[in-house]
Amino acid sequence: MRDLVVQQLSAQSSIANNVIHLNECSATLTNTDYVNATGTFDLQPPQHYNGKASASVLNLAVLEPLLTAFGNQSQLAGSLKLDWEGSGNAQAFKNTGNLKLVLEKARYGNLQGLQANIDASYSPEGLDVPIIFFATTNMDFNAIARTKGDTLEIDKIQLNQIVAPQQQRAGRSGAPGEAAAQQQRANYAYGYVSLPFVWRNLGTKSAVIPSSGNVSVIVQSQNLDLKRLAQDLGIKSTISGVVNAKLDGGGTIGDLKTRLDLQVRDLRNEQWRNMEPATFELSAQTAQNRLTASGKLQQPRIQPLEITASMPFDMPKIVQARGFADDTPITAKARVPRTSVNFVRQLVPELQQLDGDLGLDVDVSGTLGHPVLSGAGDMTVHAARFTNATLPALNSFNARVTFRDNALTLDRFGGDLAGGPFNMSGRVTFVKLTEPTLDLQMRAQSVLVARNDTLTARADADVRITGPFAAATVSGNVALTNTRFLKNIDLIPIGLPGRPAPQPPAERPEFFSLPSPPFRDWKFDVTIKTKDPVLIRGNLATGEATTDLKLTGTGLKPGLQGVVHMEGVEATLPFSRLDVSRGSLTFNPNDSTNPTIDLQGTSVIRDYTVRVYVYGTLLSPQAIFTSEPPLPQEEIISLIATGASRKELSTGNVLAGRAAMLLFQQLYRKIVKKGEPTDSNTVFNRLDLDLGTVDPRTGQQQATVRFKISDQLVLTGDVGVHGDFRGKLKYLIRFR
Repeated sequence: MRDLVVQQLSAQSSIANNVIHLNECSATLTNTDYVNATGTFDLQPPQHYNGKASASVLNLAVLEPLLTAFGNQSQLAGSLKLDWEGSGNAQAFKNTGNLKLVLEKARYGNLQGLQANIDASYSPEGLDVPIIFFATTNMDFNAIARTKGDTLEIDKIQLNQIVAPQQQRAGRSGAPGEAAAQQQRANYAYGYVSLPFVWRNLGTKSAVIPSSGNVSVIVQSQNLDLKRLAQDLGIKSTISGVVNAKLDGGGTIGDLKTRLDLQVRDLRNEQWRNMEPATFELSAQTAQNRLTASGKLQQPRIQPLEITASMPFDMPKIVQARGFADDTPITAKARVPRTSVNFVRQLVPELQQLDGDLGLDVDVSGTLGHPVLSGAGDMTVHAARFTNATLPALNSFNARVTFRDNALTLDRFGGDLAGGPFNMSGRVTFVKLTEPTLDLQMRAQSVLVARNDTLTARADADVRITGPFAAATVSGNVALTNTRFLKNIDLIPIGLPGRPAPQPPAERPEFFSLPSPPFRDWKFDVTIKTKDPVLIRGNLATGEATTDLKLTGTGLKPGLQGVVHMEGVEATLPFSRLDVSRGSLTFNPNDSTNPTIDLQGTSVIRDYTVRVYVYGTLLSPQAIFTSEPPLPQEEIISLIATGASRKELSTGNVLAGRAAMLLFQQLYRKIVKKGEPTDSNTVFNRLDLDLGTVDPRTGQQQATVRFKISDQLVLTGDVGVHGDFRGKLKYLIRFR
């Protein structure tokens, strides 16, 4: 029981002549919280007993460890007092007793301000409960119950809700008004219920609820606020509306004659704030052991959805089976006249244009265990475009589904997504009306899946969705094609004065997750490969990438497994170029956003051959630099970044020359080559300018220009401060 502390436990009992005497049984939790019980019990038939029990807990929080032990993290608070005294014959169910329960200022999880008061007495002749009271902060329920002859009456049923406080201002001359809040309770539901219930038959083989017993029910609700009701009951709900309902019933248990009229107006869902409110009406009757119902859902932008249903309603059989049997026959119909699909824009405000229509006409027959469907539904979308231009447009979408036997079949389901055709086929089988089984297959050819300033991606797909809707499996293949990654990085933010330096990510990136049922239990087994290599284009890198990945796991915790290979990648810095001979990212499904890096590249900078090896993970990479001839790591990094050693950079003129070269490159790319990817053979990648270097022959400063003709031939020129010029042609021979 975890952290539950019982300060004292005391018990004393004796047995004589087959009679158990419980003289004392008490448990003390705190100085004010206790449980006591005394009594006797005769082991011989008819097992006569008498006893008393009482409990007093001034702070229910002491019992929270009990909830925690059973995995319930709800908070407890308030006080509870219970007193019971009774006697009788256990075997014959002939008992007499009294029960009183009082709960005050209690809390259970989201339910606060809980109160309860029950005062009941019972005897072999009947039951009398003159007080039944339950309340939360903004709601209370009252009723009385008693057995009268062969009936059980529940009378004076009332459900009250507290109306929002109204501020009344009393103006005074020369003084500001004073606000006074008054709470008003409004009666939202009331009624009376009389059911056949033979109290004296309890514990016997005779029927407690006879089929021939008369029933009388009158329950009415007016202006019941659904949102407030859910809040009062501690239920999270996005549905709001006002309910008016009336239930009248008569007849017998064997032949109930009842009628329910229900109306919900201003029906809304907070997740669809732009959706205009709807009205739902339902009328249901039971007569001659049959239930019939008809309903209508109306919304200004949609043609009315009409529903009718009929099925047997034999109350004794339903009670005996504890529900409707699978062989219960059912007849139902749902119909939506042809209506515009433009109402979807209220659900998806990002839609700028939506042109099309839909219609539905479905019949249901058979049984609950084996429903038989017939009818069809179709939908046409001529064009759908989003306000966000990066999202693909949908054109020429056409769908038609037919209902046959216990299955929904996709006769047509396809369209064009930004120039890429797609279609879906298959069926949804209803083993039970509440348990659909999926068998769907989707095919796509070069559909646009992503488009923004950095990435344009298209894909071919052949994916299947099979299994129960609550735990389906998604499997198949996805092949990337015509995909390009373009990313330009400003080394000098020209035209953006005062732009702050880029900040590291505030938090670790998260892989996508579907935490809500039923998708949380779906399983994934999808292979992701490249039909055509992904083209990498940018001002600092060019190359290609191929993928061999697999999407695994569940909707709650999906993961990527496999490798992304980089081929022919050239990383170009202003004063150097790195040829990546080997590069890969290895994904682990346990940490899909942090793949392992394995990258090796070579760069020839002036007379040095530099090799770079990057390893570790994407979020924590490590790098090793080596060179021929050997240089310290710091010198190698300086060479790669600036094309000069740290000693050379210590001269101000050299540093100024590097900055001028970098500025000229940026201007050239922004003005002349705007929007074009970098070219590994550009003149800037082969030209090197040094200002302020020292001529070892004269000891004076000079300007040096190097132009790389090929990997072996380098043309250099030096200009001294007095205008002296010297040109050289170098042929490089490297030894390994």
